[in-house]
Amino acid sequence: MVPANALPGLALPALELPALELPNIAANTPLWLALATTFIAAVQGAVIGRSPGKVSYDIVGITVFAFLLGLGGGITRDVLLGNLPPMALRSPWFVVAVVAAVALVLIIGRWIPVNGWTFTLLDALTLGLYAVIAAQLAIEFGLPDIGAIAVGFLASVAGGVFVSILRGETPEILQPGRPYALLSIIGTTLYVLFDQLSGALAALLCVGSVVILRFVTVNWDIRTKRIRPLPPPEQSSP
Repeated sequence: MVPANALPGLALPALELPALELPNIAANTPLWLALATTFIAAVQGAVIGRSPGKVSYDIVGITVFAFLLGLGGGITRDVLLGNLPPMALRSPWFVVAVVAAVALVLIIGRWIPVNGWTFTLLDALTLGLYAVIAAQLAIEFGLPDIGAIAVGFLASVAGGVFVSILRGETPEILQPGRPYALLSIIGTTLYVLFDQLSGALAALLCVGSVVILRFVTVNWDIRTKRIRPLPPPEQSSP
């Protein structure tokens, strides 16, 4: 058999494989993904409003909780960066997503499996997405790495803190329990560290690490421990 390169005038076309480019979901967040993140977080807020507790809430209370969890993180991010008016209020679709979440919870709220693995996955995705989008925007505004990490962390947990304060509770991120705020810090730090190498890869590392660590902590019931309080000061004798 004669090799092809030995035949005069016969040239085989070079095979070019298309380059695989990862989408940078932090710098170029699709509108549908941002709306889905808002909707999922708003559903969580509305479910909290309908959950049994010391106080029962009306439609306004449930809507406020949905608004705070759905849009509170993004508004906090924009206020910290001076990006006003907040991006969530420049388009009507984000408020529409919150209203749709409230309607869903009012209709079928009792059948939403908030303690199941599916909801845990969605919750982890929203945590990671809020963190990475905020960190990316902070970098675009020229903040140093530590500032970007702080903005990403605060944006990802602000909504839950606001809801806890309105319910008269200590925010869960401040108490011993399954790590939640720590996951946000880890994911945001990974994004900032790897952003110079590849923004798309860094975004996937951030969201992926948050999701994986969230499942690990839930599955193995990993919890943070309380810090031993300082001893009371000694009272001087009269």
